[in-house]
Amino acid sequence: MKLSSGWEQSIYVLLILNELPDGKSINSLALRERLNTSHSYLKKIIKLLVNEGLIISTPGKNGGFSLEKPLEEITFYDVFMAVEGRGKIFASQHLLRNFLGENEGEKAQKCAVTESLTIIEETLINTLTSITLENVSKDIKNHYDLTELQSWVSENI
Repeated sequence: MKLSSGWEQSIYVLLILNELPDGKSINSLALRERLNTSHSYLKKIIKLLVNEGLIISTPGKNGGFSLEKPLEEITFYDVFMAVEGRGKIFASQHLLRNFLGENEGEKAQKCAVTESLTIIEETLINTLTSITLENVSKDIKNHYDLTELQSWVSENI
């Protein structure tokens, strides 16, 4: 399994938005410049975050984006759902019957592959749900000085 680059970009967008003073927003162009990403792709990602209710879009000349929820209420799974979609992570193709052949395939009921993928998916969801962006933000702040980021945010709001 491979997560899209949009998932990581989303995490950093949310972490930047967390640094905004209350009532302030920042535009997608400034976010694009800070993260050095494709502007068109970043706008698509931001739209997904807005649609999922993780960030707010403020229209107008001085509009932009800000957090809808505090980081302690946003999990990696929330971001995953916003960016990667709400479908099953591992969708079985139900190949057991084909694998077994015509005669034995008629008896096929329990598929070890599908059951294993279900266990993996449940484990992944539990892990992604257990990590909040607040955890990540605290870890970053414990290891790095964010003075430069905070100055950049002040200049771009």
